[in-house]
Amino acid sequence: MATALDLDEELAIQEAGWRGRAISFGIFLAVAAFALAGVYYFFLRDEEVVTRPTEDIPVKRATINSTLIISGTADTQLNSNLTFQSAGRVSRVDVKVGDTVKQGQVLASLESDSLANALASARAGQRSAQLKLDDLLDGTSAAEFAAAEQAVAAAQATLTKAENDYTDMIDGPSAAELAGAQQGVIGAQAQVASARATLDKLDNSPSAADVAAAEAGVASAQSALTAAQNSAANAADTLASSASSLTDAEASYCVADNTPAFCIVPATPISNGDASLMDAALGGPNAALASAVISANTTYKVAANGKSSADAAVAAAQDGLNSAEARLDAVNDGPSQDDVDAAEAAVSSAEAGLAAAEAKLADVQDGPTDLQVSTALAAGDAARAALAAAQERLDEARRGPEANAIEQARQAVRTAAIAVEGAQLRLEDAQIISPFDGTVAAVNITPGEFASAAATEPAMVLLTPDALLLEMQVGETDYPNLKIDQGGVVIFDGIPGKPYPFKVTQIGLSPTTTQGVVTYEVKGSLVVLPDSPRPAPGMNARGQITTASKPDVLVVPPRAIRRRGTEQVVDVRRDGAVVEQVVTTGVSDNDNVEVLTGLADGESVVVPLLTSLDASGGANNALRTPLPNNIR
Repeated sequence: MATALDLDEELAIQEAGWRGRAISFGIFLAVAAFALAGVYYFFLRDEEVVTRPTEDIPVKRATINSTLIISGTADTQLNSNLTFQSAGRVSRVDVKVGDTVKQGQVLASLESDSLANALASARAGQRSAQLKLDDLLDGTSAAEFAAAEQAVAAAQATLTKAENDYTDMIDGPSAAELAGAQQGVIGAQAQVASARATLDKLDNSPSAADVAAAEAGVASAQSALTAAQNSAANAADTLASSASSLTDAEASYCVADNTPAFCIVPATPISNGDASLMDAALGGPNAALASAVISANTTYKVAANGKSSADAAVAAAQDGLNSAEARLDAVNDGPSQDDVDAAEAAVSSAEAGLAAAEAKLADVQDGPTDLQVSTALAAGDAARAALAAAQERLDEARRGPEANAIEQARQAVRTAAIAVEGAQLRLEDAQIISPFDGTVAAVNITPGEFASAAATEPAMVLLTPDALLLEMQVGETDYPNLKIDQGGVVIFDGIPGKPYPFKVTQIGLSPTTTQGVVTYEVKGSLVVLPDSPRPAPGMNARGQITTASKPDVLVVPPRAIRRRGTEQVVDVRRDGAVVEQVVTTGVSDNDNVEVLTGLADGESVVVPLLTSLDASGGANNALRTPLPNNIR
């Protein structure tokens, strides 16, 4: 059996066992000179040095890989627990454990003939509505017709204005226009006076009246908030009462018929599926109980909406109070510099408006220029041409369908689409549909039993055994060395001797601390070679990740280097003699150490010969064979 190799012990000088006895003898029998002679005689002249065999290893170039030892478990890339989204009796289970399925494939169904018929009927209604709309749209659409009419009206209005403007211009300013210009000047003067008054008011703010008005606003807002809070409290009481009534109605119905989902878990409000069951029960022996559930459910929804509205009213009232208090603070603080600046800007703007009004009055009094007359004539000609073109488009549009009929047809298509969507959702709730390509790992339902979304055990489990990943936990000191797409290899405990390559695909950011040890989750995609069995999810693996690689560097074995004080030295054979050489080293792995200085390619270092014990206890130079990729 192989034993551990201790180089220090192997190379130690083995001294005779009588050393202590000789020293004692010399101390007691001789003076100092004789003692020194005795030490020389017995220990320097006759000591026996035991050496071990050596071998020459060439200094060569190689690639040094930095690796990280890891352990992990196999898992599938996708894993999903599948359940029905509605309650009912299972009618079909279309797969078994081990079956391969495709995304979108129906795996199991509840009894849903009525749902399928409802979906087919809704789709037929949608096709009929779409065909009717398509027939109407073969002519002119309502939007095109309305646009044509609007274009004619706009063109006529433009022409009338252009003609009126030209007539007014030729006739000169009327008394009304002159009065209007004069009134514009008066109005501008009033705006100037108002702006200046506002500025003066800011200089003397706040007034007692302003403060009183702001305080009254706060009081009113506080009153409104109190009223809204009272209404919200009443709405909450009403909602609680209606919820209790609905629960009582559900309990009464379940005595006669425990089919609905609310018989398992009381619901407020009831689900769409249970609502459909109650609608269907109105024609049966439990009609009165079903009607009570429907009525209580409707009352609950109304109460819930009322509660939401009351809460919104409270929030709005609170916002009103906050605003009123802000206004009161602003009034008490008086005008800001921004307010004063704005008032001064308003005065400047009003004065500019007055100047413009006075200039317009002067223009009205002077009459039109030749350029204004020619421009007015051109505007009239352009308006007539635009009216003719718009009228032509309207005449073409009149040959299309009626706008009302098209709008009704479009509404019918929208209503039909909503009906199809609702029927499709109700049918899908009664089916289990594969969310991805995978393999069925478990089937926990059988035809004839009752199933629902509230079941504690999933109806089916779907996973992807052909797409495997390796889940690993890496310590915080190794974490910085990891990168996406780094390669590695592992061996699974349950599949000894078979290496499985993998590539890092995900490096977690969230740490996990267990008893003070910080780790991070790392995932890699496994590659299953053609001649290797496929690992099962949960199998334990051990291996390594190559975190860095340095090619074509000068290397020697680690055992060739030893310490001499603070230096690193090797024994190198030069000109037939073994000499000691100081070296500097770089990176290393299990097999090699990079030599930066001190040695040249092709030289040979002298190292102790590695041996191990064979079965008989003798030396055996053969080392243990490592597992694939040096994983031990």
